[in-house]
Amino acid sequence: MSNYTIQLEGAAKDAYIAAHFNTPAPAQNAGIIKALDVYDFRQAFQDYGRGAQFSYNALTALFEWLEELAADTDTPYELDVIALCCEFSEYSDLAEIQADYSGSDIDNIDDLRDLTSVIEFDGGLIIQQF
Repeated sequence: MSNYTIQLEGAAKDAYIAAHFNTPAPAQNAGIIKALDVYDFRQAFQDYGRGAQFSYNALTALFEWLEELAADTDTPYELDVIALCCEFSEYSDLAEIQADYSGSDIDNIDDLRDLTSVIEFDGGLIIQQF
């Protein structure tokens, strides 16, 4: 395990799992499934021209978060780089998030967790857009 904090609880966890993991299993011959390690995950962002979308540490945290969700649901996650780039954003600190979401009552990290998925990592935060 790493030093990343991954927290997704309650309705936010249920909603994310429903949207991304509760899809029917592909038919036996529907395609090829490749298990990715963190290097392959980072490389996929480079291949899609999205290498600068997230920092090195943020991509590691996002990978581990998705891996944990997949393990919790016992359902593989189909990587969609563009969807992840649209759905998640990296911030250096809470103040930066508060500036982007100035109309929201976000006084602390717990307030933020009540609104969305939060992935904390060494160097910043990743949040699911809301």
